[in-house]
Amino acid sequence: MRIIIYAFFHMSSCKAAHGSLLSCTLPLAVAALRCGHYPIALGTTMQNDSPSESASNHTEPDSGQAGFSAEMAQARQRLQAVSSLALQQFEQALSAYQSNNQRQAQQVLSQLQRAHDFEVAMDDHCLDMLNHTASDRELRLVLALLKAISDIEQICNQNVQIAQQVLLNSTCPPSPQQLAAIDTLATPVGTMLGLALAALQQSSTAKAEQALDMAATVNQCYGAILRRNLAENSQQPDQLDAVLGANWVARALERIAEHSVNLARQAIYMARVSRGQSARIELQPRRPR
Repeated sequence: MRIIIYAFFHMSSCKAAHGSLLSCTLPLAVAALRCGHYPIALGTTMQNDSPSESASNHTEPDSGQAGFSAEMAQARQRLQAVSSLALQQFEQALSAYQSNNQRQAQQVLSQLQRAHDFEVAMDDHCLDMLNHTASDRELRLVLALLKAISDIEQICNQNVQIAQQVLLNSTCPPSPQQLAAIDTLATPVGTMLGLALAALQQSSTAKAEQALDMAATVNQCYGAILRRNLAENSQQPDQLDAVLGANWVARALERIAEHSVNLARQAIYMARVSRGQSARIELQPRRPR
């Protein structure tokens, strides 16, 4: 606010020949200040004070664009790293559940803090990127990155939920029939997750659409498992712990699929924004049930 007040009185004291400057540049200064660009707000209101200041203002967009491009490239590298971690954790959690391997389940749990650290580092990186953001397109890309990293972290949390069932039900492992049923759900979910992560890394709308097309299959498999476990629970009450464990694993897989849907939508969004196309598609993630 002090910057705008200073600019207002400074321009009011200028010569009459520059009287139109106030009406043209002050709204820009207000908009820039609202976005947090204090140097831009000051430079906008005083850009005609001297030739040297005017020249420096003309170079700011180029340097800002270069800085944003470098930050975006680094952000994509970090996104690829945390995506690989989530996919590896997913495979380890399923392997631990299918083989009742407690040691492998502990490894999945130990990697959760690493996923949280990735999210914190990515949040800080996106805040740094906002310093170089010069357009609405760049701002949309930063917001999409933040949403994507949040979904990936939630996927890691669901992987931990699967691994925890191995530790909680070590004395009552799932039956071969339950493992087979879980596998019918885990296979399309794993494919869906891989496609969504690849689409996000490669800006591929084709892979994102393939991931979205698998959502109906996942929902059908999830419903079939719940109905089967409900019937099995009434017939074999002594297997209650194993049935509940299978339900928790199925629920975690279904939520991983939901977050994969979010990632696929964000991949489409980022690809269209990067190409300068219309951004009027759904970006707000659909929350898992």
